[in-house]
Amino acid sequence: MIFTSNGMSGFQGSGFFIDGSGLAVSNYHVFKGTGIGMEQIKLLGSDVAYSVSEVIVKNEDEDFILFRVDCDNTNYLPIASAKPKIGEKVFAIGSPRGLENTFSSGEVSQWRDTNLMQISALIDHGSSGGALINEYGEVVGITSGTFADGSQANLNYAWSIDVIKPYLK
Repeated sequence: MIFTSNGMSGFQGSGFFIDGSGLAVSNYHVFKGTGIGMEQIKLLGSDVAYSVSEVIVKNEDEDFILFRVDCDNTNYLPIASAKPKIGEKVFAIGSPRGLENTFSSGEVSQWRDTNLMQISALIDHGSSGGALINEYGEVVGITSGTFADGSQANLNYAWSIDVIKPYLK
């Protein structure tokens, strides 16, 4: 879980590690307008809170932030080499409304842009920045939101993990 603050209000989102040395991904909107150093990264089962030590890249248009947390030996998710096809099963992991490590399943409903997929996996406020994985446990996307707030039509979306690939060494 990720907790951010703008100094007056607090916000909660999700994120995930993509390597064992603290390299992590979330949505840009989870951090937008907040102060770096004011965030807390909490790992499941730990009372220790970590801070962002480095922002590698952030992109508001494709709603992602790639950053490093000052911790080692983190459990992480491997990145998929290929985008999922329409109809493929996907699984969302995040912390909607602060409920840590909530798991939901669905399918890729449609590709709405090169890197924007519509999904039927249920997500809610606080899921933002969570991992969307395939049946092999590989990250295929970053859960981001809904196309119609309050809709019951499963109009959820995630950004393809491909948005961060150019920035990985």
